Amino acid sequence: MKNILIIVAHPKQNSFSFAMANKYKEISEKKNFKIEILDLYRDENQQPFFTYENANELVVTKEMKYYQNSISNADEIVFVFPYWWGSMPAILKNFFDWNLSKGFAFKYVNSRPKGLLQGKTVKIFTTTGAPHFIYMLTGANRRLKNMFKEQIIEFCGMKLTECNIFGGVDTSAKNTAKILSKIR
Repeated sequence: MKNILIIVAHPKQNSFSFAMANKYKEISEKKNFKIEILDLYRDENQQPFFTYENANELVVTKEMKYYQNSISNADEIVFVFPYWWGSMPAILKNFFDWNLSKGFAFKYVNSRPKGLLQGKTVKIFTTTGAPHFIYMLTGANRRLKNMFKEQIIEFCGMKLTECNIFGGVDTSAKNTAKILSKIR
């Protein structure tokens, strides 16, 4: 059985990010996959802002153990978030800082990084308010995809299989049904 971890980084539970996450969950459950959804804004294991004195002597907290266990058990990790200020919400970056730590997600061999999360696939679903073509013209979509792919996902040994950046999502929800139909 395939284990899927869906990580949602949106402060509003009735957001389109949660609609996408729930659609992906529904489709996956029909395939008899095991699904876990982490709501980074409301999870009982929420982590404070990341700080440390020595990155090589990072103290593993019970929250890190919880999240790292969820990551370890997942065959596929799905990130769902709004595309804010040219990047991800700060809470998702904080999640990476805490949990994709040296010794768990990567190590250095001969001064080169080696990803430790091999065999896991990653999908990204993110939305923007501006039309999709604006982000294409400015290169913002390419930058977001490459940052995730090269500096997070592949760095940790995982493989990016989808990067979905849906533009033109506004508060009137006029195009949301069309977008949800694209989630598979």
